[in-house]
Amino acid sequence: MPSLRWKHLETVGVAAWFVTVPVAGWTAAAPPTDFVITNANVITVDKNFSRAEALAVRGDKIIAVGRNQKISPLIGASTRVLDARGKTVLPGLIDSHVHSYRAALSEFGEPKPVLTSLAQAFDHIREQAAKIPAGGWIILERVYPTRMTEGRLPTKYELDLAAPNHPVYWNCGPVSMANQKALDVSGITGDTPDPSPGEIVRDLESGAPTGLLRNAAHLLKVVALVRKPTPAEERTAVKKLHSLYNQQGITSIDERRTEFAAIDLFRDLAQSGELTVRVNCTRMMDPVPKTLDECLKKLDEMTRGPQLPGAPERSEGGSTLNSQLSYGPTGAGDDWVRIGPLKVLLDGGMLIGTAYMRQPWGIGDTYQIRDGNYRGLLNVKPELLNALYAEAARRGWQLAAHCTGEAAMDVLLDCYESIQKQTDIRSRRFEICHANFQSAENFKRCRALGIVADVQPAWLYKDGASLLRTLGEERMKWFMPLKSWLANGLTIGGGSDHMVILDSVDGTNPWNPWLGMWIALTRQTESRFKIGMLNPAERLTREQAIRLYTINNAKLTFDEKKKGSLEPGKLADLIVIDRDVTKCPVDEVRATKVLLTMVGGKIVWEGRAPAIPDAIQER
Repeated sequence: MPSLRWKHLETVGVAAWFVTVPVAGWTAAAPPTDFVITNANVITVDKNFSRAEALAVRGDKIIAVGRNQKISPLIGASTRVLDARGKTVLPGLIDSHVHSYRAALSEFGEPKPVLTSLAQAFDHIREQAAKIPAGGWIILERVYPTRMTEGRLPTKYELDLAAPNHPVYWNCGPVSMANQKALDVSGITGDTPDPSPGEIVRDLESGAPTGLLRNAAHLLKVVALVRKPTPAEERTAVKKLHSLYNQQGITSIDERRTEFAAIDLFRDLAQSGELTVRVNCTRMMDPVPKTLDECLKKLDEMTRGPQLPGAPERSEGGSTLNSQLSYGPTGAGDDWVRIGPLKVLLDGGMLIGTAYMRQPWGIGDTYQIRDGNYRGLLNVKPELLNALYAEAARRGWQLAAHCTGEAAMDVLLDCYESIQKQTDIRSRRFEICHANFQSAENFKRCRALGIVADVQPAWLYKDGASLLRTLGEERMKWFMPLKSWLANGLTIGGGSDHMVILDSVDGTNPWNPWLGMWIALTRQTESRFKIGMLNPAERLTREQAIRLYTINNAKLTFDEKKKGSLEPGKLADLIVIDRDVTKCPVDEVRATKVLLTMVGGKIVWEGRAPAIPDAIQER
């Protein structure tokens, strides 16, 4: 048998590794495999976190994992063989929280600036004002105060100085800043009523709007200067971002706000063989209507989907003869595109000072909080949440909620406990999205209910220093306590909440899974803030960090028998990487390069193997 080598690796892509190998003694009686990896460091991520030397793939499934001698008889005349020469093979990575449909289009028209200070942001606004005719909107997307060197939001006065003749919309998601021109053209004055549950923040003395809008940005009459993409451009953009995900080893994503158009596009890409990540589609009810009857009507609409002329009516719960035409409840679809949980936006966000906390946030400039009793925002009244979620559970939905503050978690767990009194939910894996702040009491409650959570390690890195300054050490002991979640026997999965900018490190939020693993291993905050490690006792082990982005995430979507580990019978979703992340120096984990990504037995990414750098440079 001719030997296979990784020769000329600097200039030769992965395709050069594959050779059709004749095998002595092989006969047609032994069914051949399509693809075999030999001489590898296969980290299976099975129950025992065992290792193997080789694996074999037939169709879209793994059929064997073990020593070279076990796998070599499965090599046939047409089998593609990769001699990995000791390189590491892992299950395909899973991101438990992305917004890929929107993120893919976030740089449509022009790239977004990466801003790390108010000074940079004001320079950018002035540059835009010089290019855009007076009256044209200047929009900054998802620029968070926690990531500014100055550690705060801009003031209306500062935005006015930067662009006095242009309306400026500084978007932080549910919290936004507007300059006076933006308020004027939108007709927002001191007399404008607050939109429930939002707030037009007013000066305590004059009553005039300060420019800060909490859950009230929809009042701005923004006119985007970039045209909407065509359906063909949307399709191209989504495929591009998914390809970038593949390049970092991501083979499955949980899309956490999936509208009809996104589901239809994902399904169409799957049908045409162009989808390169598996998608679990969270259905989002936002805003939540004000009455239960309106909520249930909305739930019916979300489940049925848009009714086209001549289309058959869909029954309650969304069941149809073809489940791919259904938009709910949880489980509708297939291994490529499946409907996931129902979700509401229960509270605000910790990056913007609106997470619903047990204690007041505290007066300060970071979020322009002036009320000493302010605890954040609760977007859904508990009695309405309880009634809506009880009915959704009865209809077969897995339930989830955006929940960042510990008081919001109290409300959500109260809701889940009220449903448990009616029906046993302990095996239904009701979720908490983000779960940024915990408590010992809530760990017990989560364990009793079988609760799972998706978490974002990058927030610890990007925002931990600012939160520490705002909340203090005592409260921050309960910020993202990853080790304690696992020590309490609970399942958490790693995600990014990727929203804006395509780059894996500069994106909002950073979605590079190797960066996420490194953060979980080190709990380092961004070096420019000079804080260092945050609660090092909550660091994960190498095994735990790998499980965070593989089998744990598969469990969030009931897929642990299909993916998340490399075992016979599971989907052939796997990656080859350039180092053993269980043994390399910890600071090299974040520099991991993916050499090959396979989804369902199909190679979707082929890379190169650069040398490991002597030092990892922080971006």
